[in-house]
Order: sequence, then C-alpha cells, then structure tokens
Amino acid sequence: MKKIKLFYNPVSGDKKFPQQLDTFIYKFQNAGYEVAIYRSEFNGDITKAVKKIVPDEYSILAVAGGDGTINEMVNGMVEAGIDIPLAIFPVGTANDFANHLNLPKSVADCCDVVLRNNIKEIDIGRVNNKYFINVCSGGLFTSVSQSVDLNVKNTLGKLAYYIKGIEQLPNFRPFKLRIETSGDTIEDFFYLFLVLNGNGAGGFERLSRDASVQDGLFDFVGVKAKPFHELAILFLKILKGEHLDDPNILFIRDKKFKITCLEEDRRFYESDVDGEKGPDLPLNIVVVEKKLKVFTNL
Repeated sequence: MKKIKLFYNPVSGDKKFPQQLDTFIYKFQNAGYEVAIYRSEFNGDITKAVKKIVPDEYSILAVAGGDGTINEMVNGMVEAGIDIPLAIFPVGTANDFANHLNLPKSVADCCDVVLRNNIKEIDIGRVNNKYFINVCSGGLFTSVSQSVDLNVKNTLGKLAYYIKGIEQLPNFRPFKLRIETSGDTIEDFFYLFLVLNGNGAGGFERLSRDASVQDGLFDFVGVKAKPFHELAILFLKILKGEHLDDPNILFIRDKKFKITCLEEDRRFYESDVDGEKGPDLPLNIVVVEKKLKVFTNL
C-alpha cells in the first residue's frame, strides 16, 4: 500500500490547520494511501523526527507550516539522506517558498496538486553547516521574523513583519561587508542583504523577479547605505519589483558566496535562515543543485 507521512506545526499561521486534518486524511485515504501523522511540539523536533524515518516505508513525505517548519523538514531529510518527494502545505504567515512554487493556500487544493504527481527536482542552499530552502539574509530586519510576538503575527499576518521592521530603523546604521563570489570580491557598506533561492522573502514577493529554484544559481540582493529619508523611495521600488536597476542595490547571480562582516560590533554578525536564527558571519553559501524533489503547481 502507498503510504504518506505528514509533519505539521499546530501553531503556524492562523493555527487553523489542525481543524483541516480531516480533509488531508480524507483526500489521501480515498486515493489509496495509508496516512501517518506527526505533530510538532517544539522548535527543532521535526528535524529529529524525520531522521528516524525508514526511507523505504513511505511514498511521500508532507509538511504543513511556514518556511521555518519546511526548513526543519528539509534539514532532517538531507542530513538523513532521505530522497522521497516532499509535499508542502503552506499554512504559515508569509509562505514565501510555497508562493514561489505556486502552491494553493487551500489544504484540499494542495492535496490535489500532490495527487496530480507533478514532481520537480529543485535546488536548495547550504550555509556553513545548515541547509535552507528560500533565503539567507543579514542586517536590517534580520531578526524581525524571530522577534515578532506569535499572537501578533497570527493576528496581523505579514503586516506584523513590516511594523516590527519599521521599529528597527531609528537604531540601525550601515555595516561594511566583504562579498566574495566565483569571480569577484566587493567591499561596501550595506543596510541589509539577501541570498535568494526563490523570488521573495518576508512577504516581499518581487525581490528577484527572475529567480528560479532550478537554475543552479542564487540571487544576491544588497541594499547599500544611503540616507534614511531616501530609503522610503527605494522600498516602494522593492514592493513593485522595480529596484534591481537602482544604483543603491547590489545584484549578483552566482552559485556561491562568502560574506564576511568587517565591523567589530557583533550585532552585525547575525543571520536569518528561512525566518529562523542562522549562523553568525562569515557565511559560506553554496547551491546544492537538484537536491530535493517537491510537488509543485508550476
């Protein structure tokens, strides 16, 4: 018999996914699958649980949550050498990675995507000793998704990220980075940087309009230092996806980056990986090509 195992985060997004479990079970049982379910209880437990899977036992693995929950799932799969197609149910706040895969928000519709069996091999990233699916970032807004109160995030959704980000602006200053690529080294002052696998992060859906999870490349977007009163215009361009030609944006496509902070202040060494705390700089970031099989609606 075909078997599917679902790992879900009960507090993701609006916390309503547990009420839709019956839809998930109904859809897959009707399609001839035996269904197994794992409920996450604390941060990091999905990674540990996935590593205990016997790979030949399941036809499909599924995960329901936001980008951070999907990150846990993927890290467990890669570290355990599990090569089973992954079904993603986007029930988090921003769902940036799922949006890039064009996955529907409805649980029933997501089940239908999986049952159509449209599987693609996609790239993921490795930063130091950790894997990521969508983005690795640093600088301004780095800690936003980590520091937003869960109840506020569940109530306001993506708006909570923007409000928290605005709170950081008065106390932030530019910091100097060294960015090493396959063929170049750049040193400059920045407010923030993102290394993107998909095309959006933090609810900004057009950060890199031509990004692809199948091209073997990452898209680096760095916001250079400029007076704060000019940032508002630049962020309007970012919202519209019209920023990549702006002289205050550094945009690079490559398969590897080494990013080093040239400041003494340790707060600039923090990074964010898929909405969760990442390793401190320096960051060694490389593309791991066609490492993950996922169901998509592309």
